[in-house]
Amino acid sequence: MKFIIGHLTNVFKKITAFSLPVLVTGFLGLWVLIAKLVYWAESSQQDANIKTFEDGLWWGIVTFLTVGYGDRFPITPMGRILATLLMFSGVFVISLLTARISSIYFEAAIKKRRGDVDTENLKDHFVVCGWSDDMQDLLLHIMEFNPDLHSNQIVLLAAINDTQRENLLSHPKLSELGILNGEYYSENLLKRSASERARKVLILADRTPSASGQLPTQVEVDARTIMCAMSLSNISRGTMIAAEILDPKMAEYLKIAGVSEIIYSREYSRLLLGNASGGTGVVNILYDLIDPKTPSKISTYPVPHEMNGSTYKELRVNFEKANPDLIIIGILENFGNQQFIKEQALRKAQQTTDISLLVNNLKSVRNIKCNQPIFHPEPEFVIHEGSLAIGIENRTRGG
Repeated sequence: MKFIIGHLTNVFKKITAFSLPVLVTGFLGLWVLIAKLVYWAESSQQDANIKTFEDGLWWGIVTFLTVGYGDRFPITPMGRILATLLMFSGVFVISLLTARISSIYFEAAIKKRRGDVDTENLKDHFVVCGWSDDMQDLLLHIMEFNPDLHSNQIVLLAAINDTQRENLLSHPKLSELGILNGEYYSENLLKRSASERARKVLILADRTPSASGQLPTQVEVDARTIMCAMSLSNISRGTMIAAEILDPKMAEYLKIAGVSEIIYSREYSRLLLGNASGGTGVVNILYDLIDPKTPSKISTYPVPHEMNGSTYKELRVNFEKANPDLIIIGILENFGNQQFIKEQALRKAQQTTDISLLVNNLKSVRNIKCNQPIFHPEPEFVIHEGSLAIGIENRTRGG
């Protein structure tokens, strides 16, 4: 008896694993088949009330769903045997459908709670690689600096535990955050994040202790960052990548990997501390400009296509006339992904038959500095294609 119950349980589990379309198709096939068989069995009887195939279909659906109107019913032994089979099948199939639908909703709820994400249709999202002790605040700041960004457009790649996951997802603004659990520098995990379609990828200097509780060395942290950047250079060409690094000497490897922005976290701290010792107040100025809660912000703004080739003075007048709460303080040249910019520049450089000019063009491509800020240039400074305006805006009046 135990063997039979166990066998039936396994069969039930296997059947419930089928997709809803398969179950529904099976239900329709069974209904039509038995209705046809009952019609054949009953049609030869003179006093039968299932006289047409349509009568059989109507009786079949009523019996299958265990409604039992009683207006149609079989009178032959074969018809009644088939009716019994159909009734038991109806109870069984309805149970299967209920179990399958329940499991779909249950799995969806579990996945949402875990932060699992389906990235197949994800586009123009934000990918964060690695873990930070202040991750919740960091993600909220990312959303504050990108007002159009919702938590379901952020994918976090990190090896985290259940407590860390729950703490993130418990925040109302992060409830739909996508989480891919694992080593953030793994190529398979990076592919799952759809990083090639992302708006931007941010690689953190992940200082997460090992399973034994040992903190990684500075070299290990930077090595993982570089591994992540190298993997992204293969699978996400053209995507903007920003990476945090601890040792500035390792920055060259990130540049080779095509990282657009390198964040020297320790170097910045040292420079700020050194600046603070001079008592100039620059530290407070910089903090206010990058803190999302303060009235003023520093940011970059797209240059209209028609402004390419104009002077810096003309650009300032144009921008500040359109937005009185904005002050232009400089230009960011060659913005974007380093690999993409240099490939584009190389194609342009090769559009000449003059060998000497070609050599000079290739040298200029080699010397291109991507995302290069130029503050307060001369009024006659020419704005080239691929530039952004750097400005300070009052977000309270402008918003």
